[in-house]
Amino acid sequence: MREPRWTDVAIRMVAAAALCATLLWVAGCNWNGKPESDRQIQQQAQQTTEKAKVDAQKAAAQARVAAAEAEREAHDVAAGVRAGLHNGKGAVDLNSASRADLETLPGVTATTARRIEAHRPYDTTHDLVKKGVVSEDEYGRIAGNVVVK
Repeated sequence: MREPRWTDVAIRMVAAAALCATLLWVAGCNWNGKPESDRQIQQQAQQTTEKAKVDAQKAAAQARVAAAEAEREAHDVAAGVRAGLHNGKGAVDLNSASRADLETLPGVTATTARRIEAHRPYDTTHDLVKKGVVSEDEYGRIAGNVVVK
């Protein structure tokens, strides 16, 4: 093997230096060929962080809504189970049922039971909605469990 001549070494050193200089120059530029200042990079990082924060807040809000919906559905299922157990005894008469019997209906609270009692008598079960005692949705949950005698 022969010894490299000093000219070969010099050429390789110049080529290596040129390569390093080119790499440093490319690293200092962004991909669209425009150099960015530190301030621009900081602003972009800040904007990206702010967007991620907003997105995280939206996701958290959606998770809260989903949790509330799941809780409501679980409550409705439990109320349905109570109503199913109660259905073996027959439907609840809106005109004569006690407050305790009214509270066994799906979604009927003590306050709603008092309103039902206060607006008696009823000619039809849908009078609950007509008289503003319950909403249409609330009526839909109890309609199959109530009668008017």
